[in-house]
Amino acid sequence: MDNVAKKLKDTIGGLTEILIVAIGLLVVVQVVFGSDGGIDIIGNITGVVDSFIGTGASLASLVALLIVMAVLGKKS
Repeated sequence: MDNVAKKLKDTIGGLTEILIVAIGLLVVVQVVFGSDGGIDIIGNITGVVDSFIGTGASLASLVALLIVMAVLGKKS
């Protein structure tokens, strides 16, 4: 059972790393080419951050942001 949990954790960690790299690449692509392609990555990221710490944010959203940052920043 521990072996299955470790494999699942490694798989999810690998997918998270791939998605973070893809987001970084898409941000660079939008900076270079603009948002004329229909996908506004920087706007989407701004919207997510605003939902955590923007005008309608609460203490609960700040705690959620801290949890997300802890999960994404966790290294094995």
